[in-house]
Amino acid sequence: MRLLKGQRAAVNLLVWNVALAVLISPVLCDDDDDDDDSEDIMTVCQEEDKDLRVTCPLRAKPNYHTEYEFSMSKGSKEIIINTNVSGTMPEPKFRHNTRVEQLEPYGFRLTMMRFTLTENTTFMCKVTKAEMRLFVELDSVQACSAISLFLQSYPWLLTLLLPFGIVHLTEAL
Repeated sequence: MRLLKGQRAAVNLLVWNVALAVLISPVLCDDDDDDDDSEDIMTVCQEEDKDLRVTCPLRAKPNYHTEYEFSMSKGSKEIIINTNVSGTMPEPKFRHNTRVEQLEPYGFRLTMMRFTLTENTTFMCKVTKAEMRLFVELDSVQACSAISLFLQSYPWLLTLLLPFGIVHLTEAL
């Protein structure tokens, strides 16, 4: 069975739209059950440019000033990496090479520029008196997914690509 030129374009467009929907669906999916935190796990990954990314999915408490603190523990010593808690200072070596961004709908992401682990480390994040910990073994740090980061950072991309696909389909027919 041979497809005509317009039919091939329509099939191509359908395949690309399905692929895009599969890639972006975890990003745009929102669980309406706010009490279920089973999917809310802390993650640590290494970006291609050697930045270390720590994602903390803790929710800020309503009617509180949202305070966060990221720290790490090597052995028995806890080192503060980044914080906005009044009166608390991060370790000097992290003051100018870390950044924290607030995630939607909740959570925070710490990025440590040009940082790689040299030993097993426990990462901690605290958001308005709630705390999470994650133990990371030196040889088990995962690479960050570029497509996942891109789609999480730019969910509006879908709204731009969909009209482009429709225009492409109408031109092909």
